[in-house]
Amino acid sequence: MPGEGITHLIFFIGAIIIAVGVLGVVTTNVQSISASYGMNSKTLADQLKTDITIINDPAMIPNSSSNLSFFVKNTGQSTLDTTTVNMFVDGRFTMNLTYRVMEGGTQWSPTYVLMLNYTYSGGKNPPISSGDHTVRVVAGNGVFDTMAFKT
Repeated sequence: MPGEGITHLIFFIGAIIIAVGVLGVVTTNVQSISASYGMNSKTLADQLKTDITIINDPAMIPNSSSNLSFFVKNTGQSTLDTTTVNMFVDGRFTMNLTYRVMEGGTQWSPTYVLMLNYTYSGGKNPPISSGDHTVRVVAGNGVFDTMAFKT
């Protein structure tokens, strides 16, 4: 029958159109997953090459009336951006934090020491009471070191 051939042709063209649409969606998803995997592996590689260590003596933190100074050594293999370093004292994000690379310059290269000077008087930073505390220094890519200390 001649009408049967036209019906088969219409169904065949419809199946091809649906297959091309599904292929387009699947290809887009695979590309998105591949790009995400690439970004995640780069982040992981950066984290594996990054390490920091707080090198203060926990019993003798340089402390003036409203300042604490912490010294953090870049013990990893990559140069770090000092502007992305954050510090938490007793779990609270610190404001009024100044940075200084002890070897000079602005690059926190491997083996260099970064001095973090935390001013805690007034504003959003409550005073530090005498006793036991913790400090956590976090690099821009999430690598961190934590130390307990006394004031």
